[in-house]
Amino acid sequence: MGHIIGTGSLLIVLTVFVHSAATRTVIALVNRKVGKDTPFRRTVYIDAVILLLVLATLVEGGIWAVDYRLNGSFAHFEEALYFSLVTYATLGYGDIVIEGPHRLLSGLEAVTGVIMLGWSTALVVIVIREVFFSGSGPAD
Repeated sequence: MGHIIGTGSLLIVLTVFVHSAATRTVIALVNRKVGKDTPFRRTVYIDAVILLLVLATLVEGGIWAVDYRLNGSFAHFEEALYFSLVTYATLGYGDIVIEGPHRLLSGLEAVTGVIMLGWSTALVVIVIREVFFSGSGPAD
């Protein structure tokens, strides 16, 4: 069990690293200041931020999926990725499950996913506030 917790801890660190990199990218975008752009351009800006965070989430799920595949939990990467994303988002469909000791990883992934998705949500709220409400009040 110790090696599984060690592996899970490494996967958590990698997940947080990817999310931190995505956050730094979003902050760099926000620091460019949208200024007096049109409402449409501001919306496109928010869309870009959300797409970046979704991409980060896919990469993070992929990291866990690679481990599920390598530890023999799944025969195919597609199945491992599906399981990983469902677990990360804590959907808990239950149509695919892990048997044996590696199932502990899925619990660690779910806990990590809840925190990362909350982080993403907070970041989107901050960006929306900066893009649409910075300055003297709501823009348009």
